[in-house]
Amino acid sequence: MAYIVLARKYRPQRFTEVYAQDHIVQIIKNAIESDRIGQAYLFTGSRGVGKTSMARIFAKSLNCVNGPTIEPCGVCSNCIEITAGNSPDVVEIDGASNTSVDDIRDLQKELMYSAARSKYKIFIIDEVHMLSKNAFNALLKTLEEPPRGVVFVFATTEPHKILPTIISRCQRFDFRRIPLESIVARLKDICVHEHIEIDEDALFIIAKKSDGGMRDALSLMDQVIAYGNVKITANMVRSIFGIVDNDIYHNIMKAIINHDPALMISYLNAILDKGTDIEEFINSYLDYLRNFLLIKLKITPKDLNAEQLGTINQLAGSFSQDEIIYMISYLIDCKSQIKLSHNSSIVIEMCFVKLSRISEMKSIKSILEKLESGDLTINSIPAPVYNAVQHKMVEEQTKVIQENLIKETKEVKPIVDNLSVETLTEHFKQLVDKVTNEYSVTGSFLSACKLSLVENNKVHFITNSSLGFKKLNDHKSNMEDIFSMHFGIKLKLNFELIEDEVKETIKNPTLQEIQKEAPDLAKFIEITDSQITI
Repeated sequence: MAYIVLARKYRPQRFTEVYAQDHIVQIIKNAIESDRIGQAYLFTGSRGVGKTSMARIFAKSLNCVNGPTIEPCGVCSNCIEITAGNSPDVVEIDGASNTSVDDIRDLQKELMYSAARSKYKIFIIDEVHMLSKNAFNALLKTLEEPPRGVVFVFATTEPHKILPTIISRCQRFDFRRIPLESIVARLKDICVHEHIEIDEDALFIIAKKSDGGMRDALSLMDQVIAYGNVKITANMVRSIFGIVDNDIYHNIMKAIINHDPALMISYLNAILDKGTDIEEFINSYLDYLRNFLLIKLKITPKDLNAEQLGTINQLAGSFSQDEIIYMISYLIDCKSQIKLSHNSSIVIEMCFVKLSRISEMKSIKSILEKLESGDLTINSIPAPVYNAVQHKMVEEQTKVIQENLIKETKEVKPIVDNLSVETLTEHFKQLVDKVTNEYSVTGSFLSACKLSLVENNKVHFITNSSLGFKKLNDHKSNMEDIFSMHFGIKLKLNFELIEDEVKETIKNPTLQEIQKEAPDLAKFIEITDSQITI
């Protein structure tokens, strides 16, 4: 007899064999027992979580000779035919290859014939989201009011592609990803039946790689059994799938703690020399760091055994939550840059150098607190920190400094209580220099201004430049702060534009005057008998 792959051989045949979908099983069983069978069901969820298997079990429950029943016998002709996929009353259709309106019309013709040997005629359409819009529309009326004894079961991994009008006519069930523990337990049972000796860690690795899909886990198990024959170890599984051992990640984290980028890069090269894909390595490393972050958030990771959890707990104590977040951000950014780079090795090596200096990074909040308290100045901030917080820190700190300066100004003893023209004239050059240091162009326009009046601590200037008038008013509030801080009193500035009048006398020249100034022009006027007009 030909070999049957594990995914088919151990496919669930009863409701009790369906893993992690208890909420759906219970609803369907209750519907069967209370004889409340709907005309259409929509099963959604990621691949390999049991959508089609559930549809077949449901079909057997309805069409078993003892049915409808929640415990199909599995030995009657109807159950056997449904299990084998050749029942005339249970039609399985691949939505990916039957997408047109004509295919739906053929299906509607099938509806004209009642079930041959069963109570219900059941249509199971897999990957139903692949149907065209016109095909869906052709199905609408039939789906809402099907012939008596007809049940539709749709399965899809992408429910968002299905028309809302279709979904509204179905009972929708969302299948969950199968938990890691359930997959491990199922694989362990299968290994016992198949007389396969396998490590607990190996089962754990396979279950984790399946990403919540039982079918994927069984397919991976087939591959592992073919490689390891009878005795399977965790190292074999890592070798088959190119998975990096957690011990390597532990060593990388220790190298980060010791600020040793050379050791980190040597670990990286050893991993890449084995043919491990860089993106797969980064994804695994991100998954590893996620466990650190969960521990920092006081959440116990569910996908770690006791030994690994203890090691990560110990290493996590050497890192702050912010440092872990920075590391994850670096790796995500590195992953994006690798897709755009022609030399991915350099990108990830530079990322590792950054990770080795992660302890130099501090949270923006703590830096700002130190700056405000005076324990730290902008010039003393280490370069890596400055690069990380970028301009945000500088902007916030500049704002704090300005506010403090204004506050200090109020506390400084003023030079004068009431500003006079003489005092302002005496200090004007210093004020122009201060403004020029901040705004060089505006400072030059200020120096060209004429002092008009000083009254009630309000200074009036006159300028004859329209451009200067605009620049001076643009920075008026900043200059008021400079003037106020210089004299220790609150001052206001006012600029007035007075343009010089340009008076030109337009004179009508005579021909004799033109002859003196431009003889050639005068000769031209005589020859052509031209007239001079202004």
